[in-house]
Amino acid sequence: MQTFHKIFLLTLTIISTLFSLLPAQELEEYTTASAYEIHGKTFFYESNRSKTMFKDINVSFALLKSTDDSLNIRNIQKKEKDFTPLTKEEKFQDYNTTYWLKVDLGSNFPSGRFICTYADPKILAHTFKPSQVPEMFKLRGVSNFKFTYTKGVDAQTYYFKLEPRHFRIPYRFIYLSTPKTYYAYMSKEENIQLIWGLILGLIIMAGLYNAAMYYYNRDRAFLYYALMQLFMSLILYSYSGAFQWDESSFFSRNITYQAILSLLTSLFATLFTLYFLELKRYLPKLYKFAWLMVFIFVLDIFVSLFYKSIIIEYKVLPFLMLVLIYAGYKRIRQGYKPARFYLAGWIVLAVAVFLNIFQIGYAYTIIDPLYIGAATEAILFSLALSYKIRLVHKEKEEQKELLVHQSKLVSMGEMIGNIAHQWRQPLTHLSYTFMNIKEAQEHAELTPEYLDTKIEEANTQLAFMSETIDDFKDFYAPKKEKETFSLLQATQATLDIMAHTFKQNNIEVELITLHDSHICNYKNEYKQVLLNLLSNAKDALIEREIRSSKITVKIDKNSIQVEDNAEGIKEDVLKRIYEPYFTTKEGNSGIGLYMSKMIVEKNMGGKLMVKNTQNGALFSIVF
Repeated sequence: MQTFHKIFLLTLTIISTLFSLLPAQELEEYTTASAYEIHGKTFFYESNRSKTMFKDINVSFALLKSTDDSLNIRNIQKKEKDFTPLTKEEKFQDYNTTYWLKVDLGSNFPSGRFICTYADPKILAHTFKPSQVPEMFKLRGVSNFKFTYTKGVDAQTYYFKLEPRHFRIPYRFIYLSTPKTYYAYMSKEENIQLIWGLILGLIIMAGLYNAAMYYYNRDRAFLYYALMQLFMSLILYSYSGAFQWDESSFFSRNITYQAILSLLTSLFATLFTLYFLELKRYLPKLYKFAWLMVFIFVLDIFVSLFYKSIIIEYKVLPFLMLVLIYAGYKRIRQGYKPARFYLAGWIVLAVAVFLNIFQIGYAYTIIDPLYIGAATEAILFSLALSYKIRLVHKEKEEQKELLVHQSKLVSMGEMIGNIAHQWRQPLTHLSYTFMNIKEAQEHAELTPEYLDTKIEEANTQLAFMSETIDDFKDFYAPKKEKETFSLLQATQATLDIMAHTFKQNNIEVELITLHDSHICNYKNEYKQVLLNLLSNAKDALIEREIRSSKITVKIDKNSIQVEDNAEGIKEDVLKRIYEPYFTTKEGNSGIGLYMSKMIVEKNMGGKLMVKNTQNGALFSIVF
């Protein structure tokens, strides 16, 4: 899954980035005038970039207003002197005011069919003649009309009565072009929309993938990265102009909304850095400064709700990002390899944010540089997180091997104790045998027959000790190949190992076989797990000083149950019983049950379960 994810992201990023880097092309045969407002300042712009058809002509636009109620489309030419020209600071949204647009095509304007595109106001009336066939239509929220102009026949000057629309940020323009230029422009817009879709899809997929990784790994770095990509995708979607022409939409030209999205993206990017680079552990000074940045972002978000973002207004964001770039550089110097992808991603994104904020490079690419930076950052950060997963997985494997080793050492301690119990009686018997031989020699009573009897007794004890060694032999030897074995025989062999320990502690053990089963699996690992369950039951019975203590082992086909009468396990302990290093017994490592579950479920493909019964705890192994 991770390999497919990386290949898909890489392919999508390369495609979208190459498309987005295509050079912007100048469209021919158009002239335009626009007035727009940014951060409370109004700008007026006129252009006549025609290379062929509009060469040497001078199409001019004039925005006019009047409070004269008697002014209409029929008498406008006579009353033009009553107009008040709009200033560059004009909001174009005053009530009780009539707004007009004057278009002078000039004496050299050629004949032909033309398209006029305009916003924000609506055209209520115009001075076109019926023969010019004006055709009104709307495309992607923008108003358009087609008209025919015949030089020397039709009028050069036209008037349009406008109805203002009330947006948060006015953006008024009129755009006059030939059909060829107009449709070339629309084709270009379709390509841009495709690139936007690819990049947004890439970012959303990266965010969802890392949200899923957080769900399964509980690493906060994945969560904060997913949230960062969520708000990044909302920013880019807002920049795409999806709501730009919807006067009633909350998202339309909403600077506060865009500022808060930018701040939230920066906030979660900083939190992502904190956990991904593990600043608290490796860069404590930068860790404190990063938390200060988090506080600043949160504070500025609240300020934005009531005033405006200080960070966005004064273009501070690219410089704050330098702190995160420095953190990535420091971690690379410390040998943290995933930081290489992180640093590359941040550098690309920081440059893109800088170009976006200071409006640099727009003339050279077909889309906003922020899209390019976001697409590249998504793949680089995903590679960084994938690299981190690999390192974490490798570390877990090493820890698992250490746990297995520790578990075996603990179990071996149990085994050595059992061997000591098993050997104590025959060693004592051997000691008495040697004492009897010595006394017989001192009293001149050592006959050949007596000596043979004692030697036979000693050999019997030695044979018993040898059998005990055979029982323990290869108990923990690793088996790479599965073998077919009887559950009853393997269980009986494990009970025999602990028989003396149970007898010494007055614990009754009952083996019930309803139906024996031969399974193909790891025999020694099964015996190790069963030994651990029996040892835990024994310890619980001894610790709680249970009278008439008993352990019941039941075999039924492919399941084994180990039940004691030690009054069960507390509910809060039961919930955590399989956690590594969790224990309620002093001096216990707390890895026995964790490793037992790992062996049964990961290595042997079975299931290890536990529950409380009326008498005590019941552990079940099902293959």
